[in-house]
Amino acid sequence: MIEIIFETGINLIETLISTDFITKYLGTKYDGAKKYIGFCVCWFAAFAELCIINSIVEFETLAVYIPIIIYFIYAGVCLKGGIWLKLWISFLTQLMIYGIAVISNLIICYIIGYNPNDVITIFNANRIVVVIISKIIQFYATRIILRTKSKSPMNSHYGLMLIIIPAVSLISIGALMKASIYDSEIKFYILIGMGGIVLADIITYYFFTVINKEYENNLKAKLLEQQNENLKNNIDDNEAFVNEMKAVRHDIKHQLLTILKYIDDNKTDEAKEYIWVLTNDYLPHILSYIDTGNTVFDAVVNSKIAICNQKHIFMEVNIKNGTDFQLSQTEIAILFGNLLDNAIEAAEFTDEKRITLDIRTNEGYLIISVKNSIKSSVLHTNEELATSKSDKKLHGIGIKSIKNVVNKHNGMIQFYEEENQFCCHIMIAINE
Repeated sequence: MIEIIFETGINLIETLISTDFITKYLGTKYDGAKKYIGFCVCWFAAFAELCIINSIVEFETLAVYIPIIIYFIYAGVCLKGGIWLKLWISFLTQLMIYGIAVISNLIICYIIGYNPNDVITIFNANRIVVVIISKIIQFYATRIILRTKSKSPMNSHYGLMLIIIPAVSLISIGALMKASIYDSEIKFYILIGMGGIVLADIITYYFFTVINKEYENNLKAKLLEQQNENLKNNIDDNEAFVNEMKAVRHDIKHQLLTILKYIDDNKTDEAKEYIWVLTNDYLPHILSYIDTGNTVFDAVVNSKIAICNQKHIFMEVNIKNGTDFQLSQTEIAILFGNLLDNAIEAAEFTDEKRITLDIRTNEGYLIISVKNSIKSSVLHTNEELATSKSDKKLHGIGIKSIKNVVNKHNGMIQFYEEENQFCCHIMIAINE
């Protein structure tokens, strides 16, 4: 009875530490009830698997990969991160459990001169001590890794290599453990071999953190490069807007002189008709501009309107009065610059040539909606929204820049399509 209680309790603690580790490393997708339900389901599944395997075989080498599948499914459904990172951390979690248990077993048995196989198969004081020590080591090992964690997207080429290493380590440690059981005289050499495997895995993890840090730095450099390009584009767009206003000023001068000539010649009907044409056709088209009081937003949107006019794209802007963006000037330029650049690029080659920008606040959120006409489904052929431009390393960063601004303010972003339009819907938490 005591043995059952002890083994059940140890299994609960082991799977709790592992589930907690992978959850904190990757972070959860959900809040509230979904977060805790997902955690508990994974914990129970890992616990049930461990109890079943322990009751079927004396040494569960063949079942060492089953928990990896459980943790990977949990990470895929409930946790953040890319698929390679999730798969790698699932292997790492199981490698820690298995490696620490085996190595602590061998070390203690070597010190006290006990048979490793007896620790596994016989319930006594030696087994209790070995198991408790291994779980303490497991707990502190997970805390150390969490302090140095890296959640950067893992490159697929690096990811495959990093996953192979812990996978091979699991097989090697299991084989060495088997060898120590059959021949207890070689425990010392087995310990040296396992120490080498553990050292190799530690070095691998170090290189993983270095590689991901380099990836983060490269991403930041690309984001800065994109920001610089946005600033250059804004300068060009503002210049286009200024030139258009100069042209409007020049044209209006001639229009007024024409009206004056009609009046001087007493051609009242012709003057009225000319004014009607100006107010209904010409002026609404060339004089459309935005004045919200936010200098950066007005500059960005008005420059994009000028570009749309040049490309014969109809751009409709609807902004609720009193809307407070609560974003920095740089964030406004990045967010709306990239949103409208993408919309213009797509709408330019459509028949309808239309863009709609709606902005409002509601219940603590800044809500932004950008819609543009499309020729065919974008999400069907390009679900990841990869750039079609030749300079993919630079231009492909636009969507990432938008997402970075949204995520920084605990916002949400959604892409969808309706009525031959590509739609981007953004909600950013603000203080009302």
